[in-house]
Amino acid sequence: MEKSTAKTDSVFKTKKVYVPVYSDIYQRTRNDRTLLTSTLSIHNTSETDTLYISRLDYYNTEGKLVRKYIESTIFLNTFETLEYVVDEEDKTGGSGANFIIEWYGNEKLNPIFQAVMIGGLGNKSFSFTTDGVEVY
Repeated sequence: MEKSTAKTDSVFKTKKVYVPVYSDIYQRTRNDRTLLTSTLSIHNTSETDTLYISRLDYYNTEGKLVRKYIESTIFLNTFETLEYVVDEEDKTGGSGANFIIEWYGNEKLNPIFQAVMIGGLGNKSFSFTTDGVEVY
């Protein structure tokens, strides 16, 4: 899902965020895995400022790049949320997958980067979330 292109990022300092996601989790043994659907959500929490996303990459458990989600800078308007889904059948990430997101905008911006994983075992379903952390 690609939105409108931004003009320039030279005015703002780019920040980087790491968001852990899980394509699967171990069940009873290392060989018994449950596949999960993962949704990455990026929330622009500002009422006045645009959030620019310049990089959105998905890495697997071994730290290898699996997929680049955007080719050029996109933006989120005030209070806008952007979501990317890793389907349950997509095993490329593994149990230690992650997203790396580079973003910029007004210095007072405080966006939220989260992932929601959902899965099921038998007739039971479950979900859990992870939060992004700034990395340097």
